[in-house]
Amino acid sequence: MRAWTVDADDIQIADDLDAGLLHRTPWIESFLEQKGSDRFIVTATKGFGKTLLLKAKRISYGDGTAACIPANGLLDKPIGDKIFNSAMIALYGESTDNWKRVWLVAIAVATLKRVDMTAGLRVNPQLHALLHNPSLTSVIDHFVNLLDFDRGELFRSANDTDNQLIPRIRTISTPVAIFVDSIDEYFNKHLTNQAPTRASNAGELSPNIWYFSQMGLVEVAYQLRRISHQLKVFVAVRKEAFAKLEDTTSMAQQYRGSIVDIAYSTASLREIFLNNIRRESVRNLVHPSRLKTNPLEAFFGTTVVTHASGEAEDVFEYVCRYTLRRPRDFMTIGRKLAELSPEERRQEDLAKKAIHEGATAIAHEYLNEIEPYLGGIELRRLFAFLERNVLLRDDCERVFLEYAEATGALQDPPHVFSALYRAGLLGVVDVDLATGRTVQKFLLPGERAFEDGDALPGSSHYLLHPILTAVIAEANPRYVRNLDRTNEIGPGLAWSESGPDEALCAVRADVLHFSAFIREGARETQVRDALHHAIEKRSAHCVFVQEDGDAFLLLVRSPRDAIGIAKGIQVELYETTGEAQLRIAMDCGRVGIERDRGGDVVAVRRGFGLLRNVARIEPLVEPSQIWVTERFREALEQAPSFYRAQPIDPGVRADLRSPDGAFNVKKPGSDEDDEFVPLFRIVEPGRV
Repeated sequence: MRAWTVDADDIQIADDLDAGLLHRTPWIESFLEQKGSDRFIVTATKGFGKTLLLKAKRISYGDGTAACIPANGLLDKPIGDKIFNSAMIALYGESTDNWKRVWLVAIAVATLKRVDMTAGLRVNPQLHALLHNPSLTSVIDHFVNLLDFDRGELFRSANDTDNQLIPRIRTISTPVAIFVDSIDEYFNKHLTNQAPTRASNAGELSPNIWYFSQMGLVEVAYQLRRISHQLKVFVAVRKEAFAKLEDTTSMAQQYRGSIVDIAYSTASLREIFLNNIRRESVRNLVHPSRLKTNPLEAFFGTTVVTHASGEAEDVFEYVCRYTLRRPRDFMTIGRKLAELSPEERRQEDLAKKAIHEGATAIAHEYLNEIEPYLGGIELRRLFAFLERNVLLRDDCERVFLEYAEATGALQDPPHVFSALYRAGLLGVVDVDLATGRTVQKFLLPGERAFEDGDALPGSSHYLLHPILTAVIAEANPRYVRNLDRTNEIGPGLAWSESGPDEALCAVRADVLHFSAFIREGARETQVRDALHHAIEKRSAHCVFVQEDGDAFLLLVRSPRDAIGIAKGIQVELYETTGEAQLRIAMDCGRVGIERDRGGDVVAVRRGFGLLRNVARIEPLVEPSQIWVTERFREALEQAPSFYRAQPIDPGVRADLRSPDGAFNVKKPGSDEDDEFVPLFRIVEPGRV
């Protein structure tokens, strides 16, 4: 198995699989090593390695502990396609019922023939012919022939299978393992688009055929698992088909417990990329001596790329941005890079060009792959209306209407940007609640079904995936001249907006013991509503408001206003509910914010340290108190105020304090270094 193998079909025999190139995550390890595992359905969208994983599982059975089907190959998969007529569409296009009959018969016949248990079976002539045809050995051999049975023949064969074959299946004493793949590809022509049943020069077509054929296979594989513990049917199906199965059966939870849903973390994808570099010829490395200690440097001659802004980026993360985070994408780009000589690859501009060419190939393939699910949306025609890679909501609405007018669909315009979003090609800007950073978010392929709805999530900006750059530029050359110069676009990257930072006060508050209210549904609703209304009354006096159920974050212009607003919310919440109390933390600093064209703040761009401070301090605060940093205290003293900040009593949170009284605000249970911060309590004159 050579480096940068894109297609698992290149692996024909066990010796073709290089175990070193198969990245074994814990869940892959469990699937491959545990013969008694309950997981036998491999699901993913294209490009995630379903076939490779299923072949690795088949090879794990090479120790002879089971009779495998197919006997002389790794996987059982159909070749070509099947021509359907109107009668077949009527038979197979309404539900999974008849698919389950076909699959059950095919698997039962192939299994009994494999273990030589067909003698004495009294079945109808058509099924008898299959049972005694020595040329037919695999499940797919029988499956393809069964599709030629008319309705009566199929039903008689299914009845004979229930009465004659299944009882014998129950008595099998020899372990049998079956491996079925590529059913989606066999019926791909039925997804030419998502239109209803129609005729073509390839016969009658219906999208349901593609879905139901795979759904029926999953149901039968699960059913047979319960009939005989000796029979294991391993199948690979597309995630889109499995998602539809979840929507149509009450058994979805049981089926989900039987699947291996392929997904890789960034760390796993990096290791997959590095494993392929390690398989490169020494002659094709820039620094061969660095291969063991730093494969990226050995391959690229560097570990970073530099942008026009002067900012450096990890070279793997740069590659990652130009993929859809599928293993196949990294193989495509890796192969492009490997085609360069080491001297060429060490030149950053040539390496970037190869990466971009790989990304464009990925984009073309993916657009062809998702086209059947888009309900007739012509993405390449849409691209002609796109002027830049960062869009505002107004831009999306304008292009939405322009496309609808150009395609004559103004009466029922397709939700083109919603489709791009669900395909993982349109990202949004969002705050990562774990870090407080504003980041770019893109869905992964298959993460959201195309049928999930037409709503486009709210966002200050909408971001076109970098793999589309050359494809869109083909339709609109102005696109590349208008690329955003402030941000590099890519999943998980920070988002920033140019403009001066402002001196602001951050207020973070949380309802004390909110979990107690959750146990009383009515009280939870009352507290949430009271908090929301108290914040809403004062939002006009805030620069930025973010509510999160029982907590909120405010950005306010002055310390005095921050205290007044927080006190007002605190008092109103308590008086409305009779018991709900807040913990409140405050800090001051400079914050970079972004405003829309109307001047309203839509996102935080810089100053995340300030937000982090108040998020760390707030859990330490005593009930109904306000604790502030030294910066806040100093800012408060710059102007007359009814309030003052005084040191917190030494006995409060003594276990978290240093000898000089500062509080340790590091995240509890983390490996972070201790971080001691002086804190003060807000009081009113004459009060302690």
